[in-house]
Amino acid sequence: MEILPNFLKDGTFNELRSYITDCNFPWHYPQSPGEPEQYCSILYFDHAFNKSINPKMMRVLQTLCQQYLGAIAILKIKVNATPRNAPEQIWHTDWQIRTPSKTCVLYLNSNNGYTEFKDTGTKVVSEANTAVIFNTNLEHRGVPQTDIDRRLLMNITYFER
Repeated sequence: MEILPNFLKDGTFNELRSYITDCNFPWHYPQSPGEPEQYCSILYFDHAFNKSINPKMMRVLQTLCQQYLGAIAILKIKVNATPRNAPEQIWHTDWQIRTPSKTCVLYLNSNNGYTEFKDTGTKVVSEANTAVIFNTNLEHRGVPQTDIDRRLLMNITYFER
């Protein structure tokens, strides 16, 4: 597991966060088992970007995945928004696959919520522009914040070089 503060260049990070916090960003409320009270937006899945993603943001996401993560293939890019005091997530892995893969959680705002890893007990606090990269098969869960209205993060599942 790697914890990387100041993961993106400031301009790249601010552009990404500005796009996601825009009032026209498409949020969905799927009420998925294990992710209670969480809004999400899937930006990339099944070898394609979501049709709502503009070309400029596609370039930012491609740069993030290729240059910062060294990804050779992306499985999914998802953004989560968790309201204050939502229930904790259940323990989970991000993808069920035998081929070694990675998950990058990029925190888009700072708050007292965190990502907790089951086997090690490690807690990574949500700090803006910090990334935690780990093997996709590691069980973890999101623990919501109590200090601000919503916890924002991006979750990227990928194959690395």
